[in-house]
Amino acid sequence: MKVHYFFRQFHQHQTSIEKLFNIIIPAVEKNNVVTKHVENKYDFTLKGILSTLLFFHKNQGEINHITGDIHWAILGVKRDRTILTIHDLVGMVQLRGLKKKIYYLFWIYFPIKKAKYITVISPKSKDEILKYFPDAADKITVIPNCLTIEAAPLILQKINPVSRILIIGTRHNKNIDRIFKSLIGITCELEIVGELSDEQKKFLHENRFTFQNVSKVSEEELLQVYDRSDILCFPSLYEGFGLPILEAQARNCAVITSNISPMKEVAGEAAELVDPESVEEIRNAVLMLINDREKRAELITRGHENIKKYSKEKIAEQYIEIYRKIAKV
Repeated sequence: MKVHYFFRQFHQHQTSIEKLFNIIIPAVEKNNVVTKHVENKYDFTLKGILSTLLFFHKNQGEINHITGDIHWAILGVKRDRTILTIHDLVGMVQLRGLKKKIYYLFWIYFPIKKAKYITVISPKSKDEILKYFPDAADKITVIPNCLTIEAAPLILQKINPVSRILIIGTRHNKNIDRIFKSLIGITCELEIVGELSDEQKKFLHENRFTFQNVSKVSEEELLQVYDRSDILCFPSLYEGFGLPILEAQARNCAVITSNISPMKEVAGEAAELVDPESVEEIRNAVLMLINDREKRAELITRGHENIKKYSKEKIAEQYIEIYRKIAKV
């Protein structure tokens, strides 16, 4: 089999999809699959979109896989040979007016109609699609993300003078303002990955938080951030998947996350679940994990077991099953 993977135009600060498939593709290739990487090289303008469709049309393969984000690009390739991966439908949550209508047509309606098969990264994403297209159920398969960082040897207790709380992401859906409110007065140090607003920085200073903040990290720096943190506080309001949960589990952090999908499924039995809209629940979970070393060690141990379900080999096998359906081998 030969699979052509189609990617969006590269942007330095938007690499999650590329990172994911750059892990999966080598695992796929170990199963006698030949692959080709096709990256969009045109800007997001009307002319650029038309050029992308023509470029993708010319670079079709035996099997075509649109890896995500640029759902509309499926219009340039053959239906019977194509898989579309949908990571989330966040545009239906964030957009309004004409932009939302355009998003619906070109990121949801036309792509879902045309795709032979669709993969989604969580049951929640599947449910979101089925709200709009209940008839699409038979073409949708849930294939979760794989772990994209190396798992560390199991360590149940890190040596920090005070507990270090990790916050990954600062967009609105990451619920960062509630996290900050929940931590007022708690003796801890914050490790924040993502760009903070001036108001958020002011809040942290006024409430005398000790914190470090980086907005851009390399893979090596990301591992260091996890390795020096004790607890990941990730009570997100909306996620397509929630990869930081697995990353934290792989690097010996106890995890606090939301009691809603898909976070609760991704975390398995290896996280403290909270109502993301409750400052009190978030605060109580943080205090409990700071003060209860046995509970923290239990979650870390369970986390190492949980990540085994998300190995690149297991995820690659699930994609290969769909490729075989198309190739009929």
